[in-house]
Amino acid sequence: MSENHSTGPMRWDEHARGGAGGWVHASDAGTEHSGGPAPEPSPGPGDGRPTLPRKYLLLAVGGGLVVAAVILTVAHVLRPSPSESGHAAGSSPSGSPSRALTGSSASESEPSDPPAASGEEQAAAVDALLERSEADRQQVVDAVNAVEACASDDSVDTAGQTLADAAVRREGLITDLSALDVGALPSGSRATDSLRTGWQHSADADRAFADWAHDAQGCSPGAVPHTPSYDKGVRSSELATGSKEEFLTLWKPIAMDHGLPERDTAEL
Repeated sequence: MSENHSTGPMRWDEHARGGAGGWVHASDAGTEHSGGPAPEPSPGPGDGRPTLPRKYLLLAVGGGLVVAAVILTVAHVLRPSPSESGHAAGSSPSGSPSRALTGSSASESEPSDPPAASGEEQAAAVDALLERSEADRQQVVDAVNAVEACASDDSVDTAGQTLADAAVRREGLITDLSALDVGALPSGSRATDSLRTGWQHSADADRAFADWAHDAQGCSPGAVPHTPSYDKGVRSSELATGSKEEFLTLWKPIAMDHGLPERDTAEL
């Protein structure tokens, strides 16, 4: 039994296959519905509206999948890598740490100011420098007497070196005194200003007497000339005494309040 296969051009008939649509031979265009005109599409279930053909449904689903795939691909390409995200979170656009982190680190690294010393501690610190000054004074007195005696060239030379070293130590006292906080002491700033001036005059006197010892080289015992360096040393010593007396006037009540020893200009 043979089948009759029609030949000829094909066309799409949307009413073929029960309304689902399909390709048919042009010669068969009217045979499928030979009983009369093509039937109207059956109403869709529920609302009475016509149902879309299956091909449109397939096209809609396929198009939606393609659009979703494109969106996912673009999102993946544009999404920053974990390393870039971490860098952006910890750094500013210029590459430096963010302002919040920088401010936090700076506040943590800044040292806090030490607590201010009490009046008793400040007074004790000044008294410790006075103690050092007293030891230097005795060495200066001994060195000047050695030059005046001129027992030998070696003794005069040694005395001159002692005086030069004393000047350096006096300047060290001035530096240490300037670093002290005396804000808790009554008239503390005025007192230390006077003491600083007195020690500076003493350092000038020490250097002048050291120059005098150099001038006295080759002297005879008991016949040491008093050169201009000697005269400068005497004047600086007198200025030092005046400043130290002013200091002691201001320092005496402070020393008494804190149980510290009283001193005089000979000790300074």
